[in-house]
Amino acid sequence: MKPVRIFALLLSVILLLSLFAGCADAPAGTSTTAARITEKSSSQPAGSSETVPADSSTVSQEATVRETEESTFDFEIPVRMQNGGDLRFLPEEPLTIPKLSEMEYIRPDADKLIADLEALTEKVPGCSDAEALLTDYYPIAVQISNFTTMCSLAYFHYSMDMNDSYFADEYDYCEEQGDIAEEKENALYAAFAASPCRDELEKAYFGEGFFLDYDNFNVGDESYLDLLKQENDLLAQYYALASTADYTNPQDIEKNHEASGQIFIELVKLRQKIAEAKGYENYMDYSYACSFKRDYTPAQAREYLACVKDFLAPLMKNPNIAGPYSYYSYWDESKSVDYLSAAAERMGGPIWEAFRFMSGHELYDVSYSRNKMGTGYTSYLGNYEAPFLFVDPSSKDLVITLFHEFGHFTDYYYNYGSIGDHETGETYSQAMQYLAFAYADPFSDDARASNLRATVSDLLVYAILQEGAYADFELQVYALAPEELTVEHLDAIFGQCMKDFGISGVSGVRFKSNYWSAYLHFFAYPGYVISYSDSAVTALQICRLEAENPGAGVDAFCRLLNRTHGKKFAAVLEEVGLDSPFEEATLEKTAAFLKDAFHMN
Repeated sequence: MKPVRIFALLLSVILLLSLFAGCADAPAGTSTTAARITEKSSSQPAGSSETVPADSSTVSQEATVRETEESTFDFEIPVRMQNGGDLRFLPEEPLTIPKLSEMEYIRPDADKLIADLEALTEKVPGCSDAEALLTDYYPIAVQISNFTTMCSLAYFHYSMDMNDSYFADEYDYCEEQGDIAEEKENALYAAFAASPCRDELEKAYFGEGFFLDYDNFNVGDESYLDLLKQENDLLAQYYALASTADYTNPQDIEKNHEASGQIFIELVKLRQKIAEAKGYENYMDYSYACSFKRDYTPAQAREYLACVKDFLAPLMKNPNIAGPYSYYSYWDESKSVDYLSAAAERMGGPIWEAFRFMSGHELYDVSYSRNKMGTGYTSYLGNYEAPFLFVDPSSKDLVITLFHEFGHFTDYYYNYGSIGDHETGETYSQAMQYLAFAYADPFSDDARASNLRATVSDLLVYAILQEGAYADFELQVYALAPEELTVEHLDAIFGQCMKDFGISGVSGVRFKSNYWSAYLHFFAYPGYVISYSDSAVTALQICRLEAENPGAGVDAFCRLLNRTHGKKFAAVLEEVGLDSPFEEATLEKTAAFLKDAFHMN
């Protein structure tokens, strides 16, 4: 059995397989242009700001269906697709949702899925009948739904008991087969993109603009798939090494530092070959465009990070931010779900509806077990059209993690599992940390104010600055020549990034110069961490709205839930009336809010 991928706590939304990820070849000569606490009484109910429709926080799931143009075909589009949700073709009658612990796992048939994807891809060029293509695609969509559902269940069971070798093997199977299925599905979408039926396919099913990410798609050949296999093999070496260590322990980090560092260096070199195979000169360009389909480039990310260093890093000169201001007031861990229930009910609307759905169907696990994986995540079960939430209470403060994950759960529930881009997805979770504390009972006003200020401290220190520094490190490392890739050089770069972002003096292993060799995201999800940083800036806007006008933050959260599907981060923010974190003025406003929160004015 190969070691199974274990995702870190910060990657709260576990995307078991990126089956819907595509990427276009890098366009030649592409130019890049950068786009850029106050205390609150618990007695204040959630209200509506004047700029928001009055019913924005009371919309029900049934009311989320948007107007769509009538199809030119005879069949009806399922409600969940009219709402922009995931690609599912399940019966329209209500689904029976068993308890999470009672859902049956059956190994998905990867061979059939891959064969069917290949067969339809071959058919597309010679077919001008969009309805016929969709008719052939529907069973494949169901297979994809089943594949991802079963992989989610395999990971859940393994998360519940890391000594369970059966589910460790099953999830490993899903991971390996998923790489192949992902490339085959991308090839199918590329064929659809090149088809004369493209517009009809988008109008009838996929949504406007869906195929833009597949224009000029470079289909990977066997040599490309071999590179992915080599990548998985290197990752398996890292997981095996990491399984012998506790990376909250500085001695364990140092013990594995050289070996893990060498594995990472080999991954960087290999990933450069992967990028070149897809037509990109640099892996970060490939990662941003292909793995995450972002609407901003690494060059724009560098400009954003420069602004973070200019406007937000200097705040860390105040020692209270990572000291007294970061301290949470006491809470009873055994009442964590009760706190969340009270907060969700007081916020109302889709937030309360999501909680009742989660609680009523027991779609969460926050129990303690010595064999449980030390992480927290939220995933989606397409077969049941239901998200589920997992938290290990021994790995981190249960209340904070539960609030964070419930932000993801609410998004998944309301939008049928269609999370959109990662930046928007992380905004929900990070904003919910603040909103839930703002509305939870039975905190006193003083305790509530302390917890809200500590949440703002966390978002600044551990999301915007820490993850921003990590993103800066990645961008620098993947720009190095092979001969410059040494453990000592990477130590120096990482240490300098901590200084540049003002966090080198913060206590904890995450800020030491050797921590890069222990951080799982650098190994398993290269390019992801920037999403934590820029989304936290957006989350702080929601915090500021709530602090200045109780209820306005909840309204902004609900507007974000009701986003138009298919739009990417910048367009979503514009649609819901939030400022882009890539605007310098936004960082200036964020700095002003933080200075007020930390009594620095």
